[in-house]
This record gives sequence, structure tokens and C-alpha cells, in this order.
Amino acid sequence: MVAGLGHGQQAIVNMPSADVTPKGKHFLMHETQARAWNPGRSWSGTNFYAYGVGKSTELAVTSYNGGSPLSRTFSTGVGFKSAPQFWRESRPELEAKLTVGQMMIVNHRGLGIGSFTYSHGSFRLPGVGTRLTGGGFAGTQQLFGRNTGGVLAGVEHPLGKRWVLLGEWFSGRHELGYAIPGVLYHPTKRQMIVVGWKIPTGAPDGKSGLVLEYGLTF
Repeated sequence: MVAGLGHGQQAIVNMPSADVTPKGKHFLMHETQARAWNPGRSWSGTNFYAYGVGKSTELAVTSYNGGSPLSRTFSTGVGFKSAPQFWRESRPELEAKLTVGQMMIVNHRGLGIGSFTYSHGSFRLPGVGTRLTGGGFAGTQQLFGRNTGGVLAGVEHPLGKRWVLLGEWFSGRHELGYAIPGVLYHPTKRQMIVVGWKIPTGAPDGKSGLVLEYGLTF
């Protein structure tokens, strides 16, 4: 997020970011992952909704992994994310945060109920504004295809007031085991567009593909 322009992006691409929906605001985002060549899954769609309930907390509902053909990890998550900021008065330029989140996952392909838990720390490099994020996660087969956990990492580098270079990575052998570089554009204060490219780093039968997102805060 570029300070003073966007209200928050809620995820770097798939990885939850340190941005939180402002209190009383709504955030909607649709993501399409497309791969229209060679055998395999041609596209998948994920839809995010968040509502800000406090200074640093949002409630969220996410529909994961719809698409064609339908994935065994097609599911809905309900939960929260909180990202309090440290040294807000003494070192605001660092934008240092500790983010924690929890989603209850309901699988729609007969796998029952599971969870996705994550936590990471983040800060901006003084002078250049690059935000570095690192932490860990644990999740179950309902979303990840297996019970797993690992490291997650991200980088966000602002290019002027409207553009941000992005990158993220989930470690491990599971359905989210990808590295995704990309770029974010804010056409207006309340809108965001992300274009990325997913690269399998541990996803079973993972394939590269295009990632497109559109988000709106209102």
C-alpha cells in the first residue's frame, strides 16, 4: 500500500499483508489465476471480503479455489486478521507491525472443517519505503491439500504514488507452494489492480500461470 493513496490491499497477492481494512470500511477483491495452455487446471478463482472492526483488526470471509475443473480444496474461510503497529509515535516511518490471523476453513468437497493460522512481522526500510515481511503459517488439508506449515515471506516496493512492485513466497509442498512476483496499480484511492505470475516451488503438480486481482474499498 502507498501511504495516503490506498486504503489497504489485505493481501500481497495470496499471502495476507500487514494492511488492515479501516474501521467501518468494506474491502472486496476478486482473484483469477489462469493457465489456458497445456493439460491441467485452466483457471481458479478466489474472492475476498473484509470489514474493519477496529484500529488494527478486520473480520474476513474468503471463498478459495473455485474454478475449472473444481479443486478438491474448494472451500470457504471465516476469521480475522490483526496487525498492531509498534513505535507509531517514535519511528512511524518504519511502519513496524506484527500481524496475526486465523481462518476456520469449511471445505466444499467433503473434506470437512480445518484451519489456516499465520503470523508475521514487517517493517519498511527507511528512505526507500520497501516493506519486508517474514513469518510462518500452519494449515490443514481442507485448504492446502495436506496438513502442513512453513515459512512465508513478502516484499513490497513503492514506485511513485500509484505503483508497487510485489513478491511473495509460501514454503513447503502443498497447494499454495508458489512464489509470485507482480505489480500493483492504484487507479484511484479506493481501487487496486494486481498482475502477477505464479511459479511453483513446492506445489504438487504445480504449474506456472497468470494471476489477476481487482480490489475495491468502500
